[in-house]
Amino acid sequence: MNTSWYKPVIRCAVIALTGVVLQIAVGDLDNSFLRYPWSAIAAVNYLYLLVLAYSMEDRWKWVRSLRDARQSVVALASMVVMLLIFGLTRQDGTTEGVAGALGFTRMTSLWVFNLLLLNFITSLGMAVVDDWRWVRQRKLAPILSHTAVFVALVAATFGSGDKLRVRVPLYLDQPTYEAADADGMRRELPFVVTLRDFQLDEYSPKLYLYDGTTGQLSKEYLSVEDGAGVVGDWQFSVKEYLPMAGRMPEKESYSAMQHVGAAHAAYVEATNVVSGESIEGWVSAGSHIFAAATVPMRGGNAIVMPNPEPKRFLSRIEVQQADGSIERFDLEVNHPARVGVWHIYQSGYDTERGRWSTMSVVECVRDGWWSVVHVALWLVLASAVVMFVTAGGRKRGEK
Repeated sequence: MNTSWYKPVIRCAVIALTGVVLQIAVGDLDNSFLRYPWSAIAAVNYLYLLVLAYSMEDRWKWVRSLRDARQSVVALASMVVMLLIFGLTRQDGTTEGVAGALGFTRMTSLWVFNLLLLNFITSLGMAVVDDWRWVRQRKLAPILSHTAVFVALVAATFGSGDKLRVRVPLYLDQPTYEAADADGMRRELPFVVTLRDFQLDEYSPKLYLYDGTTGQLSKEYLSVEDGAGVVGDWQFSVKEYLPMAGRMPEKESYSAMQHVGAAHAAYVEATNVVSGESIEGWVSAGSHIFAAATVPMRGGNAIVMPNPEPKRFLSRIEVQQADGSIERFDLEVNHPARVGVWHIYQSGYDTERGRWSTMSVVECVRDGWWSVVHVALWLVLASAVVMFVTAGGRKRGEK
């Protein structure tokens, strides 16, 4: 390795070691102090210190080294390693095992991660200050892209303490303004949310073999929409399928039913491909009204139909602001609603009632720094446009 690479590598190694020592000595990093107005004060002072340090780099050579190419590469590489660990380690907050004891299951509160992130932001920030000082001699696209990434990272870092995440159980046509945070503390929302409708689309039910000895389901299964297939040593054949069905206590067969609580049911014939034994009967996933039904077999085994897997679920909600204005949204997974600085996400529902659920769970996230991140995203788009335009102009000039 070139000797000029040693200093940035050693710097990152010392920062990482310092983070490990702090993690062991004081535990997780508590970012609750970064709340407005202290988060804004800290961000402004950090930016001021960056500009001040840049103005003093002629006197202090080590300050100049914070933005050189080798430092930038090493700082970026350290963050890539941290992000790989972040992505490959389950973030469940546990303290068990080596990963839990070192804090890698709580990366956002890990000293090593946050110190290396601050090191990377500082290196990038010094480069951004230098870019804007010599803006007439630099290309606009790299300046905009560097600035956009810097602004987004500063907003995410200093705004982390301002983020609030709460869960809200919504019941049909019942307005609510109360929520609960991760610690179970009651929180009041600045608006009222009302669930007006809940819809759930399901995949086709599947038929499994239940092993009465192990209590497990077979790895193979048959989707009722396929009609026929082999599961283990049995040939399944679906003779009748009712997506909306019910069975009265005095009856043995299911019949179609358009009613709340109707369950999936199928009449199945099964033949053992080895012994030739045949069985048949109704199998149902059941619901909150009707009990599940199975086709019993020898040895305590059975043909069963678990609850179908959800394909898509949607909540139609109304949000009433303090001024009385009402907005309506359709919430889906990965399709949140935005109300001011709040985002409302579809989180869950009553799994026992399934498609007949009259309750939906939403997650409300407040991020006061979202506008800053939004500006950074527009800067990324602007840099891409500038890069495309200038690249086209350069090609025409070369021709």
